[in-house]
Amino acid sequence: MQRNLDWKRMEHVNEICIMAPTQQLVEKAQEILDKRGITGVDVFLASNGRREIITCARALAAKGARIIISRKGTQQIVEESTDLKVVGLNNTLTDYLRMLKDWGLHTPGLIAFFTYDPLSREVLEMCKMLDIQVKNYIFKTYEDCWGCVRSAMADGAVVGIGGAWTEPISKELGFPHITVENSEDTIVSALEVARQIRRVQHEEAEKQQVIQTRMETYQAVLNFTHDAILSIDDQCRVQVLNPVAERIMGCRAADSIGKPVDEVLPNTLLPEVLRSGETQTNQVMMIGKTMANTNRIPIVVDNQIRGVVATFQDVKQLQSTEQKIRLKLHEKGLVAKYSFSDIVGESKAIRNTIQIARSYASSQAAVLIHGETGTGKELFAQSIHNASSRRDGPFVAINCAAVNNNLLESELFGYEAGAFTGAAKGGREGLFELAHGGTIFLDEIGEIPRETQVELLRVLQEKEVRRVGGNRVIPVDVRIITATNKDLIQETMEGRFREDLYYRLNVLDLELPPLRDRGDDVRVLGLQYFRKLCGGTVSSQQEKRFLDMLAQVQDYAWYGNIRELQNFTERVHILLQNDTEINSVMTEIMRRRTSGTPMERKWPGDEASQERKALTAALRNHPGSMEEAAKSLGCSRQTLWRKMKKYGISRS
Repeated sequence: MQRNLDWKRMEHVNEICIMAPTQQLVEKAQEILDKRGITGVDVFLASNGRREIITCARALAAKGARIIISRKGTQQIVEESTDLKVVGLNNTLTDYLRMLKDWGLHTPGLIAFFTYDPLSREVLEMCKMLDIQVKNYIFKTYEDCWGCVRSAMADGAVVGIGGAWTEPISKELGFPHITVENSEDTIVSALEVARQIRRVQHEEAEKQQVIQTRMETYQAVLNFTHDAILSIDDQCRVQVLNPVAERIMGCRAADSIGKPVDEVLPNTLLPEVLRSGETQTNQVMMIGKTMANTNRIPIVVDNQIRGVVATFQDVKQLQSTEQKIRLKLHEKGLVAKYSFSDIVGESKAIRNTIQIARSYASSQAAVLIHGETGTGKELFAQSIHNASSRRDGPFVAINCAAVNNNLLESELFGYEAGAFTGAAKGGREGLFELAHGGTIFLDEIGEIPRETQVELLRVLQEKEVRRVGGNRVIPVDVRIITATNKDLIQETMEGRFREDLYYRLNVLDLELPPLRDRGDDVRVLGLQYFRKLCGGTVSSQQEKRFLDMLAQVQDYAWYGNIRELQNFTERVHILLQNDTEINSVMTEIMRRRTSGTPMERKWPGDEASQERKALTAALRNHPGSMEEAAKSLGCSRQTLWRKMKKYGISRS
């Protein structure tokens, strides 16, 4: 059993240390380490404010610590005052929910949350749903805590919820206080992250010590070469010339190694790079009769330039290879057609959304897109992919609501031969394998069953898939973008969606505005669709009539968003082309303005029964077209699929 350690008296400490602000956290962490048999970790108490935290952290660093695990306030101080890597113990939604349950979810009065950073949206939403009155008081220093507690008392709060800094202050001021402690899962997760970081640090240090110069040379080659390779040393003498370079340059390596590079290949500009130290990429030059694309990369070791590596690619061969790859992707339909320039709208709401989405494109993190049906979730997913570093890789999309639950897992992860009745001979790769090196887009993610959620979580954690009916694992490098029109926080609280999967998917959150919040974009979008339907040639009279119609429905909420606007525009276009009376279209819109679409409004009597009858009737009236059936119900095909899935209705 571990005992309390005194960091002041110890000469050496482990590379991973936990700095706890409370004795309770010290004991809990020690208990977890003992129970799980985790060694190589020391736990220390540092609870007397900023000065002690800084002194403790610097002392631990001097005695051998390399990674610190701590709570949020301590993390900030350690990072500011040392070069130590810090892994934070961040309170989760589950931690707050457990604490509120112990306090009493329905205790009346204002609850004050004392936090270093603003409360997460998930916690605020949870409190709102549970009808808990809360106010967030934010501090950055220990001195700030006094003002936060006094403000909460002045506001009439009945209890404060915070950490080790606000607890003694609240006690001194006579204010009830609950200290949020981290759960075992949070502590274990932080320990695992710290151990992985330290493992990587050790591996990297060993590589640097053993083959630093050679590694830097090879790394430059691996990063930039495709075909031919030529390298020189710091005296401009040729060091490496591979067979492909021999063919392009028309010389032999045996005759070239050790010679000045200008004698072997004039006008390479490698001596210039050796002098300047500046990388040159995607430069075009002629080598004999071959037009080549070249990169020139300096080799830097210990801040000194030791040579230059050049890579060459035959431009004609490069173009041919790229064309073959793109043809294969197009054949499979694994391409993203749209980019941010295809998103039409000038409203502040859509411009802000595009700006946020563009910033997400530079990241590799998972994105969760929220939005009503018809707001353009896949359009944004494709745009993020095409603006990312994965733009040349595949883009694979699937609507989870449109696939039978029994087939969804095999669609996502693939299957081996004989995995089930009807399985293709030789098996089949899944969508995650097809998306390797690119992006996978899972629409209607809230519809996947719990058992598939478990498998999806494993893929995200391990970055590998196991086909249905198989026992081998296949590594995959895929960025995941998901979309939903459901409230996944509510789904997690009601047990239909795994909380750990939600946090894996919701690293970057993107909320798409409904069309009713986009102001004049209705006019801009409608006119664009109308002109497109007219083949780019539209008379001023037709355009005026169309705009008059849009003006008449300017207060309409557009329940189906952009998709409904498109349907409306197409109907108007057809009627105007045939000079048909269009009052029926306006009457329908006016009716929807007050009652909502058939799929939106409440059904009288037995709602489920009535809705099921409406779905069955629409499918019977439009047996050959899911699109037409959805239109008659005033919803999208995805919503129709979801409703059919809900009631067990087949297309036949």
